[in-house]
Order: sequence, then C-alpha cells, then structure tokens
Amino acid sequence: MREWWGGKSLEYRKLGRFHIEGSIARGGMGEIVRSVDDAGRPIVLKTILDSFQDDERFQDLFIREAEITFQLRHPNIVRAYRFDRVGKRLVLALEYLDGINLKELLRKIYDQKLHLPLMVAWAIAQRVLKGLDYAHKKKGSEGDHLGIIHRDINPSNIFLTYAGEVKVLDFGISKATNLEVHQLTPKNELRGKICYLAPEQIQSKPIDHRADIFSFGIVLWEMLAGRPLFVRPSDGEVMEAIVQNSYESLKTFRPDVPEELEGVIRRALSKNANNRFEDCREFEEALESAFYKAIMPGASEEEISVFVRSLFGQAQAQQDPQFLSGYAFLMAQAPGHESRGLKLAAELAEEYPTRPFIQLNYARALLLKGDRNLGLRMMRKLARVDSLESSIQDILEWIGVRRRPPLASLSRSHPLNYVLGKIRHRLMGPTAYQEQFLTA
Repeated sequence: MREWWGGKSLEYRKLGRFHIEGSIARGGMGEIVRSVDDAGRPIVLKTILDSFQDDERFQDLFIREAEITFQLRHPNIVRAYRFDRVGKRLVLALEYLDGINLKELLRKIYDQKLHLPLMVAWAIAQRVLKGLDYAHKKKGSEGDHLGIIHRDINPSNIFLTYAGEVKVLDFGISKATNLEVHQLTPKNELRGKICYLAPEQIQSKPIDHRADIFSFGIVLWEMLAGRPLFVRPSDGEVMEAIVQNSYESLKTFRPDVPEELEGVIRRALSKNANNRFEDCREFEEALESAFYKAIMPGASEEEISVFVRSLFGQAQAQQDPQFLSGYAFLMAQAPGHESRGLKLAAELAEEYPTRPFIQLNYARALLLKGDRNLGLRMMRKLARVDSLESSIQDILEWIGVRRRPPLASLSRSHPLNYVLGKIRHRLMGPTAYQEQFLTA
C-alpha cells in the first residue's frame, strides 16, 4: 500500500510547510512521521490515518489533543509547535526528540540482565513527576484550573533523549475537565493501556489527577524491578489484580531497594485514591527523601544520558573517557555489576590523572562500593577544584563528613552560617566521619 506521504519515494512529499522524510511509528488511529520545516528544523508530525480522516469523532479527539498540548509549556512535556489543516488532513507538529522511550530502555535492560541504577531511576522519576504536576495544576488564560489528567501514563509515553532529557508524551486521551471537548470519550469506555490503569478507571468511577499517580507508581515499580507489575494470562485477570491491589513486593526482585522507597511506591499504588499522595509534588518529595538515603546526591540529566547512550550503541560517545567514567560509576551501583564498574573507574582514573571529573567518578564509586578512606582522600583533593566544590560538598554532607549549613537559604560561606556552624560543632561534636576526613 502506498503511504499518504509518498512512501519510500526519493522525492520527499511536501505537506504544507513540511517536507516528509519517513515514518517513525504507526498506531491504530494515527501515524507519526519525521519531517523538516521550511527553515530546516527537524519536526515530528502526527496525523490521523486515511481510514479515519472522515470520522468526526477521531477528528474531534485529535483536535482535543492539540488543544491540551498547546496549553502545556514545560521542559518535561513534549512541545507542540503548530496545528494545521492541510486539505482534509489534520496535522500536529511536535518537537523532534532524539532518543528512545522508557519501554525500549526497560526491554534492553531486561535482555541484558541489568538493573536500572537507583540514581538513574530517581533522575527519571523526578522529571516525570515535575511534568505531570505542572499539567495537573495548569490554569487557563482566565485563571481557571483546567483539570488536565493524562490517563495513559505508561513507559511508551515517557521519552528519554540521548542528551538526558525526560519528556511526557501523548496527551491524546487526556481529559481536561474545564474544556468542552472532555465529553468526547464515552463515559464507560476504558482509555489507556490496561495494565497501567488505576482501579477507578477500570471500575468506570470518577477520576482525578491521582489516577496518573497510580499509573506512574506502576511504571516506577517496573523501572526498579525490571519486570511488569501486573502479569496475568488475560486482560480480565489483569484488571481484577489491579482492582484487588494484588501484587508482589518490590524487594522480591530488587533487594537493594530501601524499605522507605518501597513504602512510597506502595502508597502511590493505594487502591483508594484518598490514600495516595495528594499531588505529584508530594509524591516527588516523598521519593526524594527515600532516594536520598539510598543514593549519592547528583542525579541529573548527565546520568540519564550516560546510561541511555551506553545501552543504545552511540559508538562515538562510548570512546570518550569522561563518558566511560560516568558509565563505570553507574555500573558500580548496579546489582551484580559493582566490581566491574569499580574496576573500570579505577583504570580510567589511573589513565587520566589530570581529568577532575574522571577522578570524581572514581571517588564516588569508592565511597559507595570500595575503599571509603581512599574515596575521602580523593574528595579532599578534588574539593580544591572550583567547578567541583558544590558537588563535593553535597556528597560530603550525604555521607556525614559535613553537615548541611544551619541556614540553608544562605551560602555555606556566609558569615552567619560560619558562626552558627562553629557553635553547632561545639555543642554536637564532629560528625561520624569528620575526624577521619580531616586526617586523611
């Protein structure tokens, strides 16, 4: 069958201001294609399949997605640029993202018998929750609360770029309670992937933003466990398991997950929405507290980028020593791969003694899984490097070598923090590792 955009013809099909280059994905209702605009900027186009072009309901759903997506401007939500009607065809132009979705990442991890490092899991979760919290609390031009609910949070709709960005995708079946179009979806029709639905969605009860919290609780459980949460022979049994809240302990599959972290996920997966977190901000704060006790500070887009690129064959990046040292640090945290990661970090630190970030990654790996005394000595030397000072102070506070400044709103070097810190030290004595650090 010949594609609407010209298929594999050497002559690119021009659709309005867009030059079609090829198909990215095709679903039951629509297709996503890669294109460039007249300015040469890469763009993703989303459109309805030919078989649904005359279906008013599908067109209305597509228009609703465009209306909602255009309302949202957040670094963790895919951005919409234009919405055009070219002839009879509706076309939504979205930002082009270079990377993979979370489903692809989890499949690769499973195939290679790896576990997602806790630091990477936290970096991803934090950004997804920030994007969702923004969408849930978005207000219209007149200050009215739009009441946006995604309703289809699953690994396919979370995108990770090779640069480490995290984007929530596809508000195609989202519900905006204050937009007239929200009535387009039949009341009792299930929308979203069955194994990520909240109990109230399955039971056709009224839903709010806490349904998205439940769905992301499932995603987070799967990120850490490395397997699907609700695995049953049929959709009916999956729905029954969700409604009955029947699932296994996360620690069965991931023993290194702290009890507090599993407790946070259990709360997100509460059968009763009233027992879940009030909003994604509260969920994020609870996760931050739980992860802080389990992982070293510094979870950033860099960690996401290194992990994604290490698994998806960016050969040029994999030859870079700094990239390799970041990968070694992450492997030192991965259950079953700690010794391999520590060995690689040590080899790189020996080969590149004048590269501070490579030395820092080795020191971090030592503090977690190796010779802590050596790690502390390295930290002391690296603290003299201006670009690393803040990161190292955070790490030293985490392991107990330094306490947080008494007045967190002021810098560490502020005179008030200096004086109050001295007083606190006299009253409370040194921290657990402070004397060891100072004499290292």
